Amino acid sequence: MRPSLALSIGAVFGILLGVPLVLAPAQVFSALGVAMPAEGLVPARDVGVLLAGVGIIDWLARDAVGAPLRGLLWGNIFIRAVEMVVNVWELAAGLILTTMGGASLAATLGLNVALIVMFALALRRA
Repeated sequence: MRPSLALSIGAVFGILLGVPLVLAPAQVFSALGVAMPAEGLVPARDVGVLLAGVGIIDWLARDAVGAPLRGLLWGNIFIRAVEMVVNVWELAAGLILTTMGGASLAATLGLNVALIVMFALALRRA
């Protein structure tokens, strides 16, 4: 996969997931079937800002080459991989309460795996 295409797709996902988390975090989590206490609004918005910010960086740097390109791709892989580990740990520790039996977490994990594979394939061509 062309690195510029991978970064473009990553940018779209980052912005499409991040902006709703900033503007309406409770509604996003409710749609995913995740119970969110009021004190979770600020961290959820922070994550939304982070996702949207990475999306903007990916979009603006999609034509990068060399070491900067590899840094962007590795950074995207790191964010998605560590996010998966943290989410699984939080679910196992009972910190994430789902009303959909983990379906939303499975969808999130699936999306992260797909993005990791996409960025890894792009890294091979970087």
